[in-house]
Amino acid sequence: MDAAEDVTKSNWSMEFTWIPEVAFTNSESFNNITRADTYNLTVSVDRPTFINFLNPNRTFFFNSQWFFQYVGGYKKGFTANGPWNVLATFTVQSGYFQDRLLPSFTFVYDVFSTSGAFLPQIAYRFSENFSATIGVLAFWGREQLVDMPVNEIAPAGDRNGANIFKDSVENGLSLVRNRDEVFLRLRYTF
Repeated sequence: MDAAEDVTKSNWSMEFTWIPEVAFTNSESFNNITRADTYNLTVSVDRPTFINFLNPNRTFFFNSQWFFQYVGGYKKGFTANGPWNVLATFTVQSGYFQDRLLPSFTFVYDVFSTSGAFLPQIAYRFSENFSATIGVLAFWGREQLVDMPVNEIAPAGDRNGANIFKDSVENGLSLVRNRDEVFLRLRYTF
């Protein structure tokens, strides 16, 4: 569903999906898997806005997206966060010099895993055929402790200490928290 809202001059869109029988890792299940339905709602709002002292000739495009998920039949032994999950993005972009210079940044945050990303980039179009983009992909996150599986599929390990019956998982963007990158992309089209 898409709708324009005249008071704030913003555009709103919503999408709902139901995905049946998604496989989740469950530490309380003998085969380590339990199937559950997920209900997903995405809400997006965007607004082009003039900020004259920063760019008098072009609007700044603001966009925020919110991803809500409910896992029906969520169990305590699931290694994924739940039963509710929330992830949000916020993007700002604009154009300078007749859209030859295009700066943008995106901020991503996963609420329950407290993980996220900051993704700034700047592109410059030298000609109709040649452009260059430089950017940074910076991620953060943490490990979370979950109950050890009843029937773990792994070699026997030496467990000791305060968390002897716990395993660590990396939910959300935590999985890529050590994959920060700086990139330069040159593009020639014909």
